[in-house]
Amino acid sequence: MARVSRRSRTAVVTAAGLLAGTAVLTGCGDDGNGSASEPGGEETRDGDRSTTEVVRAAHEETLEAETAKLELRVRAAADGEQQTITGNGVIDLVDGTSRLTIGTGGQKIEQRVVEQDLYQRLPESLRGQLGGDKPWIKVDLGEIALAAGGTGELQITDPAQAMEYAGALTDGDAERVGTEKIDGVETTKYRVEVDVDELARGDNPQAQRLREQLGDTLPMHLWLDDEDRIRRQQFDIDLGAVNSTQDPQGSKNPQSTALRTTLEFSDFGTEVDVSPPPAEDTTDVTDKITKRGG
Repeated sequence: MARVSRRSRTAVVTAAGLLAGTAVLTGCGDDGNGSASEPGGEETRDGDRSTTEVVRAAHEETLEAETAKLELRVRAAADGEQQTITGNGVIDLVDGTSRLTIGTGGQKIEQRVVEQDLYQRLPESLRGQLGGDKPWIKVDLGEIALAAGGTGELQITDPAQAMEYAGALTDGDAERVGTEKIDGVETTKYRVEVDVDELARGDNPQAQRLREQLGDTLPMHLWLDDEDRIRRQQFDIDLGAVNSTQDPQGSKNPQSTALRTTLEFSDFGTEVDVSPPPAEDTTDVTDKITKRGG
């Protein structure tokens, strides 16, 4: 598999963290996993509830399960090159606690999120990049979010953040695309819109930056099971505008990166037991990451 350049990888991680792969979906299909049927139009699927009502309730229906197994796929393409990041583990859908094993470029990274702190156990070959020799690094997601509010960047992938997007849908109609099996489970696929202002959570400058980069809304695909829980969530985005925005020199030839992020949830109610690594094995790199700014 071809490698994406360092700048492309930075853009990928930036977008994956800030938007969790949030995408402008313009009729893109799924990523090939599962079997789809023909589109089903705007019919209702649960008594008298409309398609829009079903989709808007999906976030709460999924949270009621409390926990789930999670698979994450981030696929990036830049100037004809591709890189794929995969992850699998468990997540507490309510408080965001998670444990993932992430694979990219032949490397494996163990990641934990506990009480808004993100921990990663890096391979030895990567530890020197952040100036530490301990096996674990720690990042305060709250501090990173504050830095993102000032710079428009965020460099950490937090799967719980993507889950929140399903609770920030616009009041517009949802579109029922069709049905599909995911790991043997029958699902209904929908195309919906995420409100950029909701993503900014009251931060007006951040909302303005997101609108400039992505427009007023972010199209998203959701696959719901027969209990209206989210089984798959998918975003696509073209990072060309993001890259040029991040380049302080105003590059005349910004590198175009296309990013697709897919999250799949299964085994709802699974046990999630995640704790921070020992403090003596951990280096806090929050300041280094915020100062690097990409």
